[in-house]
Amino acid sequence: MNYSLREEPMAFLTPPRPDPTAAEDSAKAAELYRLIADTIPHMVWTAAADGWLDFFNRRCHEYTGMARGALEGWGWKAVVHPEDWERCLASWTRALQSGERYEIEYRLRRADGTYRWHHGSAVPLRDAAGRPNRWFGTCTDIEAEVASARILEEMVQERSRELGASEQRATRYAQDVRRLMHQLVTAQESERRRVADDLHDLIGQSLTALGLQLTALRQRLGEEPERARERIDAMKSLVETTIDAIRGVMTDLRPPGLEEYGLSVALRAHAKEFSERTGMKAAVSVEGALERLPHDAELALFRIAQEALTNAAKHSGGTRVSLALSPSARGVRLVVEDDGRGFPDPVGARGARRGGWGLPAMRERVEAHGGELRVEFPGSGTRVVVEFPAGEPTAERPA
Repeated sequence: MNYSLREEPMAFLTPPRPDPTAAEDSAKAAELYRLIADTIPHMVWTAAADGWLDFFNRRCHEYTGMARGALEGWGWKAVVHPEDWERCLASWTRALQSGERYEIEYRLRRADGTYRWHHGSAVPLRDAAGRPNRWFGTCTDIEAEVASARILEEMVQERSRELGASEQRATRYAQDVRRLMHQLVTAQESERRRVADDLHDLIGQSLTALGLQLTALRQRLGEEPERARERIDAMKSLVETTIDAIRGVMTDLRPPGLEEYGLSVALRAHAKEFSERTGMKAAVSVEGALERLPHDAELALFRIAQEALTNAAKHSGGTRVSLALSPSARGVRLVVEDDGRGFPDPVGARGARRGGWGLPAMRERVEAHGGELRVEFPGSGTRVVVEFPAGEPTAERPA
């Protein structure tokens, strides 16, 4: 433990060794120093060059409850906490051998038997040759500081535990949200598949049969009035238009070829249909060798591309849009970029990034699979970049 604050300053005082040439003056000085040391309300001690402790002031005896002379020599060992003694002795020995300042923090026994933390310090007095010939030391009570540090450490540990628990809760919450989003998307796709099957089995087949019957009826009219034939032709045209619309809805609900042939084939088919429907040229490029992702991941990427194309057709004002699939460090990267007006208005750009233009649904799909979505505005046009982690790969059939 290391503490920078001390409750009380200490002084180093001791009677010097008798000087044969000035014995009387030396005795007076020693008595004066002893008197001063005894009036200081802190523990002060001195030692000979070899480490033999030969003086303790009155405060030392008051604190320890030991009589004068009982602490001298190695008597002071009795008041050092047994767990601190070896460390204390080793530190004192190093100071004696090196002549460097002695510093230690240890527990000393009080007269009532309790141990309190102290900071021990001693400095050498050197002779003309620079060799230590005496040591002057102090012991400063730091029990309050140690207790405060202990309380602070416990508070920090408790706070760390609370933060750790909060992080665990946040992680569990994020996992729960991701799992719920995944379940929501799965349920949504299941419902889309059911609706697509119903449209195909019920309405689609019925309209197809109706169209065939209208064709047969027109053929049977023969020379019947031209007006009847015109009405039948109009009805047949309406049926064909309805069938095409239903096929488009079915394509949106259940991407053709995705399960059988993979993402690249499904994107090319959708881009072709998108171009025919909107007049906006859409091109798909695949870079490198892509491996099949799990079906739900491929479906999520397809839906994101689908939404990005819809946004481009509705909002960009452009004439071209490109879709690029490529391997990435995280797994798979999908980039959808149009040549439209982009966002010259920074307020509008921020709004799009925050969640306009169908971005919430796109972001939910990406986050449900642990991916990343970025919307960029490179000056002209808009770029949607999606990074998806690789799952358990399966070989994709050639596009």
